[in-house]
Amino acid sequence: MGNASSMGSGDGFTTILSIDGGGVRGIIPSIVLAALEAKLQVLDEENKDARIADYFDFIAGTSTGGLMTAMLTTPNAEKRPLFEAKDIVKFYLEKSPLIFPQTTEQLLEDDQLFHDEAAMNSLLDEATKHIQQCYNINHQILDSLIATLRYLLTCKWLPNFIRKRLGRTLLFPKYDGVKLHELINEEMGQKHLSDALTNVIIPAFDIKRFEPAIFSSLEAKRDKLKDARTADVCVGTTAAPSYFPPYFFKTTVDFNLADGGLAANNPSLVAVCEVMKEQKINDRKLLILSLGTGEAEQSDRYVVGDDPSKWGILRWLWYSENSGSPLIEILTTASDEMISTYISTIFQYCGWEENYYRLQAALKLSDAKMDDARPENLKNLEQIGKDLATKHNDELEALALKLIENRNARELGKKA
Repeated sequence: MGNASSMGSGDGFTTILSIDGGGVRGIIPSIVLAALEAKLQVLDEENKDARIADYFDFIAGTSTGGLMTAMLTTPNAEKRPLFEAKDIVKFYLEKSPLIFPQTTEQLLEDDQLFHDEAAMNSLLDEATKHIQQCYNINHQILDSLIATLRYLLTCKWLPNFIRKRLGRTLLFPKYDGVKLHELINEEMGQKHLSDALTNVIIPAFDIKRFEPAIFSSLEAKRDKLKDARTADVCVGTTAAPSYFPPYFFKTTVDFNLADGGLAANNPSLVAVCEVMKEQKINDRKLLILSLGTGEAEQSDRYVVGDDPSKWGILRWLWYSENSGSPLIEILTTASDEMISTYISTIFQYCGWEENYYRLQAALKLSDAKMDDARPENLKNLEQIGKDLATKHNDELEALALKLIENRNARELGKKA
């Protein structure tokens, strides 16, 4: 298994896998990885139990990609990856509806809440306490805001759906994150970053320090004080603003984390920088497989001069059933293709253009929501992933052969 500590200079590649963020759209890259892993198992005569982590020196993932990174690299009792790539697809299909509950229960809770004055007052008291703890805001202003919200939420002349949106969307995250935390802890247990089977890079964003927090397994191995639990890092990198609450945990320092997409939704450039920091490239070329989670087609974008020209801060933040929250969706996806362009330019300049693989699917805007876990949408995303893998079948086969050749040459070098 390749890792940076066993790598020297030479004609081989330093191999990097990068996986974007995107919520339930993580199904798309998981299917591509399942297709690649299946090819590796067929083509590599020396490694019939081939896993993705056997062939990549660095695996970087953001948000849902960070969770996938951990699933591919965290060891089981036999010191092999917890998940085969095909099992990650199954995980997304089965668990996404639990992480992002869509209808009945939440609607019933909301209906009960907005007909129960005591529950409404409890909700507002909780919101007041939360805002006081998290924000430095003048108490008179806060009291006025809460009083206004209290009035609006109890106005019987306002339609129920408006009152629900004001209560749930403005005061609290859309989901409480309990099931997400439970599932991640169940899968990752007490494993730490230093246990990863290959080098791992997972970005998050620290909202207290107001700066990116880049979690690296290499740093964790060098310094036990930086060796966070893998489950904590996964929960932190997936804490998408307005969808899930920020996540606090402590090693020797406090971390107050929100979604890694706020720092680097496409983590490939972060991965390249980490590689350059950790080792001298010399004549060792880079090879990158960068997997997107889908990009909305240009024809479906917002048109300035139409509705967006009249948007204030509330409308930018407001959650739409068709496209999610515009500002959050843009912040977590806007840099993806810009980063891809940067990496492509760097590789062309270095003469490595044949070693850069960027696989991205085109989506309708209605398919691009991060949290649409309805069975029909998950099946739709599954088909999009299959179509993407089929479209790039020849590239995936060529990549598999390169990865096998690179690994075999490295294994021979160790024996020599």
